[in-house]
Amino acid sequence: MELRRTTLEKLALGDHEAFHLVFKIFYAKVLRFASGMLKNHADAEDVAQIVFFKLWLKREKLTAIKNLDTYIYTIAKNTVLNYITSRKYTYVDLSENHALSSPKDSPIEQIEAQDLKLLIDMTVSNMPPQRQKIYRLSREQGLTNEEIANQMGVKKKTVENHLNLALRDIRNILKLLILLF
Repeated sequence: MELRRTTLEKLALGDHEAFHLVFKIFYAKVLRFASGMLKNHADAEDVAQIVFFKLWLKREKLTAIKNLDTYIYTIAKNTVLNYITSRKYTYVDLSENHALSSPKDSPIEQIEAQDLKLLIDMTVSNMPPQRQKIYRLSREQGLTNEEIANQMGVKKKTVENHLNLALRDIRNILKLLILLF
């Protein structure tokens, strides 16, 4: 469904039909994104409603927006982050981790790399505790599967299974992100 500039202009003026059209076009995308991040459909619905409430409150600014997809994604991303923070989920400080970006990257590339890192960290923090620990030992501390198995007192195959499931979760979130935008 195509969204025309006049629809945004009408929405900026408070037109309820224009808002309904934008809601109809973007709600499912926002809900899928939030569900993928939060792994809880009820929480995702709450976040999606908050996103569209914020969109309505900021409607006067929409005429200056060049890309509504990006604008709604940014609102959704920030709302999910705020929701996670308010629910006392684990937060990973990205200011100390520069592994994904290099000094040669542009500021936009650095922000995108940080966003990607944050998305992966949020996905990992929502994994079951054992899978999360195994993933972190493998990817962040560089331990081998055998070292992890010895440290945790589990079989090497268990470590491999958890890593495969963790990587599958991360791939699914990245696919969802690609599909959304």
